[in-house]
Amino acid sequence: MYQTSLVTLAAALLTTTLLITPTAEARSAVNKSVRVNDGETLDENVSSVNGSVNIGADVELQGDAETVNGSLTVDNDSRTRNLSSVNGTVTVGDRVTVDGDVGTVNGKLRVGQQSTISGSVETVNGSIGLRGATVERDIETKNGDIVLDDGSVVQGDIRVKAPRGKNNWRDTLEIELRGGSSVAGDIRVEESKRKVRVILRDGSAVRGQIEGAEVIRE
Repeated sequence: MYQTSLVTLAAALLTTTLLITPTAEARSAVNKSVRVNDGETLDENVSSVNGSVNIGADVELQGDAETVNGSLTVDNDSRTRNLSSVNGTVTVGDRVTVDGDVGTVNGKLRVGQQSTISGSVETVNGSIGLRGATVERDIETKNGDIVLDDGSVVQGDIRVKAPRGKNNWRDTLEIELRGGSSVAGDIRVEESKRKVRVILRDGSAVRGQIEGAEVIRE
């Protein structure tokens, strides 16, 4: 699963980047941030261990972007592959195409207007917010709220996974659809003891089944 790869990302990145002698042009780093400048085309992965990763505007990144302890940002009109952070927020701007998955373990995840994620969107301890965006596969979380706004579309399912253990798990989660947003598949809650509210506003709809959650229509 994609979340499993996120949990092991820190060790993998540290092993890789310790073998690199950092330079001004380095796109992999241990204790500093990494940036891809506006308008660049880059055919390699971009990563940091203890730093942020920023992909500028109108960038063609033919590799993955990853960080362990830092935020990850993709500016408007860019195209990338997989995006992931372990301890940091992931922010995808407007009109961005992600040819893969987007995920974070401990951080928020935001996707902007007219952006498309061809894979899945996943968090463990972080909220997910889509604003006029499309996710072509699934959204999955264990401990975060989800908001779909401004006609966002999820072509797969939304799943609230059962947590492992009982430390810091929230008793109540919300999945809110507004502004005519839609989920083509199901909304499924795997933990029967967890209270999940699905709030449907402004004509928003779930085409499939809603299982294990309270449905509120406003």
